[in-house]
Amino acid sequence: MSEERVCIIKTEEITTVKESLDQIKTAIIDCMTVRKDESKNLDMFLFVDLSLFNIINSSVIGVLGSVLMDPSIRLVGLCGVQPPVREILTRFGVLPPVTTNQFEGHENIKNNRHKVVTFETIEQGLDCLDPT
Repeated sequence: MSEERVCIIKTEEITTVKESLDQIKTAIIDCMTVRKDESKNLDMFLFVDLSLFNIINSSVIGVLGSVLMDPSIRLVGLCGVQPPVREILTRFGVLPPVTTNQFEGHENIKNNRHKVVTFETIEQGLDCLDPT
């Protein structure tokens, strides 16, 4: 039987967009590193609050792509995704394309895109984990 862990990544204050996105990227990496150090049988549910951002950079997108390919990740909840960020994530293949003629991302990301769910809030995402 495997253990489960929920990791919530949220920025409270934005100093600069770049610094805040770097904090999110580092927090995701740290969360994944701790998981690998603790147990091989740990299922992860990762929630990332993007509500404060109307842009996202390629380093965060790259980390999200790496997270999706990790077999222990069961869910990546992207919370509060603003329309410009949704468009960028779709363009890079993290979210499914609206039309079939859009770029669909790297094959490994595309094959794991079913793990990504968008929520209005972190609370809404956490509610989906409630088994009752």
